[in-house]
Amino acid sequence: MEVMRSQKKASSALTSSNVVSTLNLYRSAPTLEVRLEDFERFAVDRLLVLRGISDGLARGKKPDEMEKLVADLLKAHMRHPQASEVNNKDIISHFVLRLVYCRSEELRKWFLSMESTLFRYRFRSVNSDVHLSLMTELGILYKVVSQKEFEDLRDQLNLVARSANQPLPTPNGLYKVSFEEVPELVATRKVFIQKGYAYVALNQVVSFVVPHFRSHLSKALVLTNRLF
Repeated sequence: MEVMRSQKKASSALTSSNVVSTLNLYRSAPTLEVRLEDFERFAVDRLLVLRGISDGLARGKKPDEMEKLVADLLKAHMRHPQASEVNNKDIISHFVLRLVYCRSEELRKWFLSMESTLFRYRFRSVNSDVHLSLMTELGILYKVVSQKEFEDLRDQLNLVARSANQPLPTPNGLYKVSFEEVPELVATRKVFIQKGYAYVALNQVVSFVVPHFRSHLSKALVLTNRLF
């Protein structure tokens, strides 16, 4: 990042409240120019979001309460007067804080936990098209379950959903992934397994996407520390 002024336009869709509505995986540092005052302000704004998340977790907030908290924090701190700059702010602020929090194992652990939590709740708020795009970008192999396959397995799928106290699956929101991708869901018997595949409902996808994001960020933090 060159500390000057960003002219690059955001490529992702934005909400009317000027809060970024899609997700970045932060796989590589941005080639952006940004003013020095924005460089600092963006980092402070994101830090307020992460600290708010940390406080919410410390207070023992439930998942639905955390979801609302994250949405409120993003609206309060990650806006930008220019809608085209919202995505840039999201990317720049992440990488600035990555530089700050890569310096020690304790700092890396906190940053990794808060960013993963932020990603988790933002992931839950976007649509299935974004889910599939992120799964592809993360290299997660999956298959969309066809209508015929869904009908053939309907009884088994419904039985597993009921026993796990989960919503009944729908044919347009069910994916097949290797059972090795979802050890937590397998261990708690929350998915139907057949021929090495776990049948994962849309509301469960987050359980195996977040670990991929976390793993990537963890390695990136260690690498950044070594570089500096």
